[in-house]
Amino acid sequence: MFDFTTYDVETEEREVTKETRCGVFGCYPPWLQILASKKSYVILFGLVGMNQLAIGSYAVATITTLEKRFKIPSQTSGIITGSWDFGTICSSITIAYIGSKGHKTRWVALGTLLVSVACYSQLLPYILFGPGSDAIAIAQSSNSTDKTSIASSCGMGALYSEDCYDGNTSSTPAILIFMSQFLLGVGVSMYWTLGIAYLDDNVRKNQTPWLIAISSTIRLFGSPIGFWVASKAVEFYVDPTLSPPITDKDPRWIGAWWMGWIPFGIIASIFSVLLSLFPRVLPRASQRLKEQARVEVKTEEKTGNNTFGGFCQMLKRLFRNRLLLCNTFSYVFYMFGVLFYYVYMPKYMESQFHMTASDANMITGNVGLISSAIGVIASGYVVSSFKPSARMITGCNFGVEALGVICMIVYAHLGCQGNNLHGQWAADGSWDLNQQCNSECNCGPSVPYEPVCDLTRSVTFFSPCHAGCSEVVFYEGVKMFKNCSCIPETFTAVDSFCPVDCQYDLIIFLVIFCIMSLLSSMSHSGLVIIQFRTVDPEDKSVSIALSEMMCSALAYIPAPIIYGYLIDKSCMVWGQTCGERGNCWLYFGETLRYYANYTSAGFLTVALVFDFGTWYYSKNLALYDEDCTEDTNHQLQGENNSKRKKQSLIQDEAL
Repeated sequence: MFDFTTYDVETEEREVTKETRCGVFGCYPPWLQILASKKSYVILFGLVGMNQLAIGSYAVATITTLEKRFKIPSQTSGIITGSWDFGTICSSITIAYIGSKGHKTRWVALGTLLVSVACYSQLLPYILFGPGSDAIAIAQSSNSTDKTSIASSCGMGALYSEDCYDGNTSSTPAILIFMSQFLLGVGVSMYWTLGIAYLDDNVRKNQTPWLIAISSTIRLFGSPIGFWVASKAVEFYVDPTLSPPITDKDPRWIGAWWMGWIPFGIIASIFSVLLSLFPRVLPRASQRLKEQARVEVKTEEKTGNNTFGGFCQMLKRLFRNRLLLCNTFSYVFYMFGVLFYYVYMPKYMESQFHMTASDANMITGNVGLISSAIGVIASGYVVSSFKPSARMITGCNFGVEALGVICMIVYAHLGCQGNNLHGQWAADGSWDLNQQCNSECNCGPSVPYEPVCDLTRSVTFFSPCHAGCSEVVFYEGVKMFKNCSCIPETFTAVDSFCPVDCQYDLIIFLVIFCIMSLLSSMSHSGLVIIQFRTVDPEDKSVSIALSEMMCSALAYIPAPIIYGYLIDKSCMVWGQTCGERGNCWLYFGETLRYYANYTSAGFLTVALVFDFGTWYYSKNLALYDEDCTEDTNHQLQGENNSKRKKQSLIQDEAL
């Protein structure tokens, strides 16, 4: 007689084996099965995140160079930065809902492939518009006939002609970069919503904090890599085939902002292929489900309400979850408060501590890395080993963010003091560069920015024209200006910004920044577990997508625009091209510090209110396997005992 039970078991085992083996298109070679483990996925997941974080850091690090190249104000660059998160808003929830019913890692692979395509598309502005006429003019100038210096000398400013058909002020480059960033947001959203859900689905719940900490630590190295690549890229001239007479320390220098997108795109393509090979369910997770769950493990997709009505019911459950909403809004306002330093820290370091773009990128990429890595690892170890309650985790987060408010206020008073730029306040509130000493030089608004320094008085002039200089000389390779009407006759001006020494404030700033990176990474790592445990397992992916969408809509998109507006309000001297306002060359340091840091402190204060709500509603939340499955284990144990009793009775009857 045919045994249907044996047939069903064998068929099920073959199908389950297929779903738990690495491969694609029916090809599952034995040597590839080394990837079918949580260790392999955690490492690859961390590496993919590292590449994505490096891409984001590189985009942030090259913002100031893009502003100079395409004459973009900071508010516009803030809109471009927000386009990444606009892509997340438009895709995250829909993709999370569809992808949660299918093969999660292949969806993440598709997103990583989109990231690769977006990296290559970032090259289009350079391919279409080239290095720009200003960069070419500087590179083609020689020491004896420096076109820029002649144009910015006294009496020559009115004769300076501009190329208004070069595309420097065209909106097309900004639109192209916007679209590329949008595509990056779509691709990265799959990583966050489905990739981390796949990890939590395939490991024991008490292992999730530790494994997330490992992958997050790997990911953290993306920030210094991105800033390091940017610092090296901008050391090259925007067109590497040209040899300009200036160095990267000159504020007119335009670095090769496009160079880093090529390797990042190639790496993303490789990771996309590797992710597509992972199985739907890891082998050990499949075995664990068969042992612990009281349902059969089937290879077909889990049946459920996959209709639009089911999707609406899921959203209704999530929006009624008070703990989830408080946790999400707490993170939203926290990110709004700190996003200024995520997006504009290189610009802030340049303006407050008078650094070059390369040095600012190096410091931004490395400062806080070790602290953040230690914080993430320590948090994962503490949560996995000591299993603190939800209230302990949320209470710790409240204290750290309260300390963050104090630190923002301290930041507002750290920076290079004073303003040594020659000029005075005008009646309309702007900084007037034209004074009596240079009134006969005709220094118009289109005179190129070429700072010169009167070393005797430590006064910086916007250009040789504004210093009243009419003669250019070179002494041992150093460009100097003579016959300057705004400088005493016995002295000359050198071609540079006057040096300012404020290393003490810089050291204090960096020390506080490292301490806060350590504490913030420790406190916020535990909130990820609360995010997972406060919703039903089938709602996990969509809850992550909902939180990401709300963060994007309420923080990631508006914050760079608002902070960019505040930066523009702090501008001292605007550049002009063809009668239109371009990028800002110099800022009021004190005004910028107050605007940025007090605004950040305000949003962190709002986050504290929702932190209290998260603490209040997390009283009875169970975070670990021992808490979540205690009743289930008792029930299963009772069922096993009853089965043993039945088997014993059957044996007795047989005897």
